[in-house]
Amino acid sequence: MQKILIVDDESIFREYLRSALDWEAYGFELCAEAKNGIEALEQVQLHRPDIALVDITMPFMDGLTLTEQLKEHYPATSVVLITGHNEFDYARKALKLGVEDYILKPFSKDELVLTLLKLQKEHEKAREERSTLKENQQLMKESYFNHLLSSEYHHSPEETSLKLQQLGESFASSLFVVACIEIDHMDVKWNQVSERLLWKYAVTNILNEALEETGHHLIFNGPEGRIICLVEHQGAKDLEVPALEGYEKLIFLIKKYLKFTITIGVGRSQSGYGGIRISYIEALEALQNKFVLGNDRVIAYGSNVLDSGKQALYPTEVNEELLVLLRMHNADKLEEKLEEVFQSIREQRLSLEYTYVISMGLISVCLSYVTEMGHPIADCYGENFYPYSEIKRLGSIESTSAWIKELFAKAIQYTNKHKKTRSSKIAQSAKEYIEGQYMNSELQLDQIAQQVFINPSYLRALFKKEIGMTVTDYVTHVRMHKAKELLGKGNIRLADIAEQIGVNDPSYFSKSFKKFFGYSPSEYENNRL
Repeated sequence: MQKILIVDDESIFREYLRSALDWEAYGFELCAEAKNGIEALEQVQLHRPDIALVDITMPFMDGLTLTEQLKEHYPATSVVLITGHNEFDYARKALKLGVEDYILKPFSKDELVLTLLKLQKEHEKAREERSTLKENQQLMKESYFNHLLSSEYHHSPEETSLKLQQLGESFASSLFVVACIEIDHMDVKWNQVSERLLWKYAVTNILNEALEETGHHLIFNGPEGRIICLVEHQGAKDLEVPALEGYEKLIFLIKKYLKFTITIGVGRSQSGYGGIRISYIEALEALQNKFVLGNDRVIAYGSNVLDSGKQALYPTEVNEELLVLLRMHNADKLEEKLEEVFQSIREQRLSLEYTYVISMGLISVCLSYVTEMGHPIADCYGENFYPYSEIKRLGSIESTSAWIKELFAKAIQYTNKHKKTRSSKIAQSAKEYIEGQYMNSELQLDQIAQQVFINPSYLRALFKKEIGMTVTDYVTHVRMHKAKELLGKGNIRLADIAEQIGVNDPSYFSKSFKKFFGYSPSEYENNRL
């Protein structure tokens, strides 16, 4: 709704204007009335109307004088003069003062509506332009503040001060502290980007309140969805850990009012604009320690988390014990042993990097067991199983512990369900024999069947059932992939390649290669170069 002020000394005319239109239907609100210019100025100060409908002839302060006052002190208020025919010269003078429009008495309702709607459109356009300008300025600020955090910042202090002044910011101190703030489990809580932005905006508002006593500070959206707080350090020295009360207050307020948790990493005080990035890196390192220390806390740089150079080696016998328990399918003991490992990590407060090393070692033990039992990893865990990427996305040692325990439990469940049968062992033996004898041009079904001690007909049926293709097709599969590997090395004649894969006729080899891959050996070589 746009607010309208009526200014006229005649009560009858003011009453007429009140009832002339359904103001709300057109998007207007009559916010106040005044009998003269002096009263009008008082009402404008109180209500800040968008449009003032002003009569020219009034006692104490006429419409022209009021217009001058409004244009000087309240330029955002549009003035529409209401005048009689004999006051037309005054109206022309008023237009020179910046009056947006005038209406001659008597006027129709349509004339009044058209005038007001025109001004309404102009106000909306101006408001949109101001909003766009403000958003652009904010984006420019955030972009430059992020530049201060990046490794590409190389400007002089003078250049930086000038740029900050152009953006409407300045610092009295030369000591800075950076804090990095993460909403815990944000990606899990909210799928929509708009929802995440809304909650980050709420955190930012509460952060401003929590830090109101810390002095000058800037809050902006930083890399990887974090909220960054840049504070002028109140102390006199660099390399100091700042007071953390404001950040602890923020955590309390967020939990109380927004019903979720955040974790904050805080760097030390650093000198100069170049020190902003150093403090940011420290804050980021502190924040990463939430993986071991846990969420919902303030973590200052230098908190008691050991670095990788100061801790005992991870005992290799643990992996051996886990492998034995996997082979025994002892799920209970396995979970207990894994819990011991992660409890040790918590108690020693090992660094993030070393915790990753231990976790990846545990994953390797589990995957080795599945492979040892003759099962493809993809069959057990799915085609899109990327454990080393997955573990990097986990936000805490608790979630990592639970995920790895589930990994081991699934390995036992799968191998229990898919125990090797005699048929699968025979098919696997035949498969391995083919992979070792593909270069033999005399390799046939009978020879393979003899090697695994069953008759050819039984092998033909068994192999198709267990491997998913016929013996002949698998021989071709192995030979063609080996041929492709040899072609990739370059400078080998097709005849030599054919001979090395057990095909006597080079021409037949070329036809088979094209049938298998969809392109000839020469086409493959040309496209590879």
